[in-house]
Amino acid sequence: MPDLGIGFLASAMRNAGYDVDFIDVRRDGLSREAFIGRVKSQKYLLAGVKVFSTALAEANEVLHAIRQAAPETKIVIGGPHPTHTPEGALLSCPDADISVVGEGDVVIVELARCFENGLSPASVESVAYRENGEIKLTRRRTFLELDALPTPAWDLMDPRLYQNFEDLWFFSKGKLKAPITIGRGCPFKCTFCSDFIVSGKNVRYRKVESVISEIEMLIAQYGVDEVHLTDSIFTINKKYVYEFTNSIVRKNIKIHWATPYGTRLDTLDADLLMAMEEAGCYGTSVGIESGSEEIMKFIKKQITPQLVEEKLALIKSTTRFLVQGFFILGYPTETRETMQATIDFACRLPLDMAVFAPFRATPGTEIAQYLEQNEPEFKPDWINQTVESLLYAPRGIPVAEMPQWHRKAYRAFYFRPSIALRFLRMIRGGRELSLLARKFKYRIFRKTGTTSDSTVWASPEN
Repeated sequence: MPDLGIGFLASAMRNAGYDVDFIDVRRDGLSREAFIGRVKSQKYLLAGVKVFSTALAEANEVLHAIRQAAPETKIVIGGPHPTHTPEGALLSCPDADISVVGEGDVVIVELARCFENGLSPASVESVAYRENGEIKLTRRRTFLELDALPTPAWDLMDPRLYQNFEDLWFFSKGKLKAPITIGRGCPFKCTFCSDFIVSGKNVRYRKVESVISEIEMLIAQYGVDEVHLTDSIFTINKKYVYEFTNSIVRKNIKIHWATPYGTRLDTLDADLLMAMEEAGCYGTSVGIESGSEEIMKFIKKQITPQLVEEKLALIKSTTRFLVQGFFILGYPTETRETMQATIDFACRLPLDMAVFAPFRATPGTEIAQYLEQNEPEFKPDWINQTVESLLYAPRGIPVAEMPQWHRKAYRAFYFRPSIALRFLRMIRGGRELSLLARKFKYRIFRKTGTTSDSTVWASPEN
């Protein structure tokens, strides 16, 4: 999907007077050789790569290709993994020169100026860098006021080139989707979540006028007729929600939209839901995580199974929303009984879709610290970590057993006749049918559950 974070960085660099190139090897169908040729021909001052903890091996392939193609180019890594572990990211990524901690919108410009003038990055806040064989870390800068951010560089991420983009949402009502970011930060304390590490605990929103203007531009210039809010904080500030929805209705903007990255169930009420639906919202995802109240408390989710049932009943009685539930199987301290309780709970709830994610110990999170103290034998294998990889199991359960639980969960939820028929009715074309087949093959019929089926480079025949 279009990478909004890099889009914001590209706009920041342009505003500072730099020329920017954006390379998406999957979108552009680039082989490794074609990518190296493109990097060689441009002689970049700086190359930035976003690095996720679940794609470290792929990131290293790209970083090494850049280093081979352009030995003089300064390589900067940013994103979630370098923010969680800035020094560790440089150790894990030997071809990178700098890792950026947190928001890079200002940092990337300051680094470019340092490189352009041959200066040390020691004066730049929020970076880790190499010096005389050591890795040094500078002071972290304060979080940005989002009103100062420019619109992402959509001309570099033409949404028409991402017609098959896949996010956390299966269905769509429009013909052409685009993601939208409205804010950053999260005040909640879920022990598995690292959002506050990257974006802080104070929620900051872009001005509604800026977001609405961006949506209007996407409609006018690219023909976008559906947007997905990438934030899980949208409904925290009800005043903001009403201002956003009222603007869409008042300006008669014809747009379908959804909040597939999650909304907090405890922030929803009937008036808010109806306002969202009137403005074109047709669905949302909700973080439930577990069917065990004990595990919910351990996660510090600050909700109960009873509240989940009440709020989902409210959504279904108030709107026609599609609702997707997020669950985690294999959380520390879980048992076979609590995992079965989660599966049973998911099947009992009025959900249209469900995602059963494996547990991952993201560095810097409270649960990662818990494991360091209580299960020191577990060492996260970042090189082999993927979004769907199953590398951890709670004590008393073999890791090899975890794929069985995930297949069991997906089969129990999706093989019910009512859900299967609903899915078939909602499929509108070949894209969704192909995606459904791939998802089923990967999540329900896959044998190992330990490796990713994704690759960085396009094959030569592509």
